[in-house]
Amino acid sequence: MALASIRQKRGRVLGLWASIAAIAIGVAVLQWPKWSRGIERMDQLFLGVAAPRHAGQLSRVVDAPAPRQPELVNGLPPGMVLGYFYDPSGAASAVTMLRHYLPVLTGIIPFWYQINANGSITGSTEPAVLKLAQEHNLWTFALVENMAGQPVFGPLLNSPVARHRAIDNLLTLVEANGYDGVNLDWEGIAPEERHQLSTFVAELARTFHQHGYYVTLSVPAETANQPNNSWTGAYNYRALGRSADLLMIMAYDEHYAGGAPGPIASPAWVKEVLNYTISVVPPSKVILGIPGYGYDWSGSGPAAALSYGQAEALAQQYGAPNANHFVYIQDGEVHSVWFDNTSGLLAKIHLVSGYELRGIALWRLGIEDPKIWDFLE
Repeated sequence: MALASIRQKRGRVLGLWASIAAIAIGVAVLQWPKWSRGIERMDQLFLGVAAPRHAGQLSRVVDAPAPRQPELVNGLPPGMVLGYFYDPSGAASAVTMLRHYLPVLTGIIPFWYQINANGSITGSTEPAVLKLAQEHNLWTFALVENMAGQPVFGPLLNSPVARHRAIDNLLTLVEANGYDGVNLDWEGIAPEERHQLSTFVAELARTFHQHGYYVTLSVPAETANQPNNSWTGAYNYRALGRSADLLMIMAYDEHYAGGAPGPIASPAWVKEVLNYTISVVPPSKVILGIPGYGYDWSGSGPAAALSYGQAEALAQQYGAPNANHFVYIQDGEVHSVWFDNTSGLLAKIHLVSGYELRGIALWRLGIEDPKIWDFLE
């Protein structure tokens, strides 16, 4: 990446760390919601949730002492505010949505691409979205995923030919579209592939760093090193943290759609996740992933994913305003709803300052409580 581009992006975030510090002070007077894991991501569930057409009124948090700022890491600034970006309505709608978030974001992670078992990449780019992001000096990391899990990643990681092809294609994707780097959101990898995944990320990072690009990973949350865990065992935090520039810790789905009802990401659980994470990864390389969604559990199958707006509408309908958890009965069936609102999100943003992390990443833009942006500008 050009040094001039890095300098421009540094300037964009000078005030954001102070805003997070102010939140850390102000959140102490909020009542933290009562929240109390999961092996199923909400990615596929939420790709069809419509995004709101506003991001709330923005206001500046002032008169708060600025904490000691973490140093730049390879040109990456402190206080990063990233958003996973997806809008299913088309290019014009996506550009409109991004415009509303420009005052509060330092970067986006577009959810547009899939990796295949042979190392090829499929998907489509919205050039207008990237153009707008780059005009406003936002960091951009191309998210590459495949929710098929082990049928893809087993063959990919165990084939030298496929790994080499994947690295070449990832580099081409970033170079051709002007991204700052890549984000690997690779989930469902078997614990037996733990060494192969770490080796691949090290190979990818060497190639990307030689060309001036960043490697970031979205990884499932862990509270301890569990190499045999069926969902998290493949992710060796210590090894991945040595190679990658940033680890986005997906600290959500504490209770997941296919399990029992409960908090999406209780503050106590998120603290456990961070306590383990920073014991093996430098805090300056850690981005805290925070959820903007909820679940509606009932007796019939997996929970339904809810945007904040949908959850709040249900809360109003059933007489539970200003709550992040409520129970209602519909057609004789008991429903249990849990979701994250502003007070819950602030409780987690407070941890960013306390743990001196690199920043936050919201899953995903457009489904969160818009009032959260009143606290960041």
